[in-house]
Amino acid sequence: MNAEVTVGGAGAVILVVAAAVVLLRLRRTRLTRGSGTLREPVTRLTRVPREPLSAVFRGGLRARIEETFASGRFCVLLGGPGTGKTHLAAAYARDCRAPVVWVTADPARAFAELAEAGADAGLAWVDSLDDALVVFDDATDPDALTRWLPARARVLVTTTVPDFEILGGTVPVGGFTQPEAVGFLSARSGHDADEAALDVVRELGCLPLALAQAGGVLRQQGLSFASYLDRVPHTPPLEREPGEAHPACVEDTTLAALATAAARDSRAQGVAEVLALLAAGGVRRELAHRIGPDPVAVDAALHGLAEASLAEFDVPGELVSTHRLTRRAILGRLHGEERLAPALDRAFDVLEGPTADLADHTAALWRHFRALPSAELGPRLGRMLRLRRRSVDELVASGAAAQARALGREVLADHEAYLPPDHEDTTLAAESLRRAGAQRVEPAPSRHGRRARR
Repeated sequence: MNAEVTVGGAGAVILVVAAAVVLLRLRRTRLTRGSGTLREPVTRLTRVPREPLSAVFRGGLRARIEETFASGRFCVLLGGPGTGKTHLAAAYARDCRAPVVWVTADPARAFAELAEAGADAGLAWVDSLDDALVVFDDATDPDALTRWLPARARVLVTTTVPDFEILGGTVPVGGFTQPEAVGFLSARSGHDADEAALDVVRELGCLPLALAQAGGVLRQQGLSFASYLDRVPHTPPLEREPGEAHPACVEDTTLAALATAAARDSRAQGVAEVLALLAAGGVRRELAHRIGPDPVAVDAALHGLAEASLAEFDVPGELVSTHRLTRRAILGRLHGEERLAPALDRAFDVLEGPTADLADHTAALWRHFRALPSAELGPRLGRMLRLRRRSVDELVASGAAAQARALGREVLADHEAYLPPDHEDTTLAAESLRRAGAQRVEPAPSRHGRRARR
């Protein structure tokens, strides 16, 4: 018997036990073919990425995961961004015959959202299942995660943070080996490998993500391996963040892939930019349809981005997400071309109606919004703060009162920091906080050193 449960972002409270009752009824049907048995593809591994085109099995790493679990409950896949950790974990999860819980983006926050709905009970339920697997994808804070570790279930962590090695059972994940990389690039591009293919592989550091994007450009533009590196845009390198020791041309590869996708479908660039601005945990497909007036056309653009390895769908196709390096390159271009403000306007439009995961998406937009210059920030401030207040109210409506109170205090402080004293919007923020069951806090001093009017 199998259960597949997802814990997502802080925008929605997921009742683990209730979901389990439903999902436990979903069985993987076995099909007999010849003398063996084949399982149907799992259809309820929400948020677990689909298998990419021309996927590399990476048998050595899969064996290391098995060996690590044979000697303990914890396995940490540690490596830089773009090395394929998530897809390695996803492949293991898709093949796992045990119940799977997949937690994305911010594991501690995601489990914390379940507190009022019985997170501890949910963890106890996970531990009651035979050989359950909990995957914490893209974990960043080992201290925050510790409280939410199950007592019996196996735990698989993907991370760029070496501190997670304290859990034990670490499996280093680098790029492909050169033979794997050349074979993968050849399969994705549709070209026979030659000496120039090895040059491309070396230039891209054997990173699976970059190779997948390069392969799409080579295939769609009909370029040779020898000409590819001369055709990618050479943009100023972005400032590196800790743990991001990837080759400088990785961002160039992403931009080349996006330009190619946009040449085939004019909607692709705008769709990719909005995806990059919204929550890192992914965007529900029905929400992404709001990016354009025609959902069918948006769907076509999404599939074009997925074909170019600029986005990916989960197993049932309900969620679309982008890799952090892809988001980084797209956001870097928006900043460099001074187009962040109009891109934010498009994202605001997407969130206008009822929105699942609103708090997560709004939190992402808030981070980008604060990077705007004052001249562009001021005209958008009212709309941004209104989204922040809606996030508090929707958390209250979903029953996540503790989260609503924490966010409500933060939102009220931001209103007081950005708006003039006694502004009507600040009163609305205080009312949202009261609906969350908290008393109004004292006005906070301006943290931003500036005020802006709507």
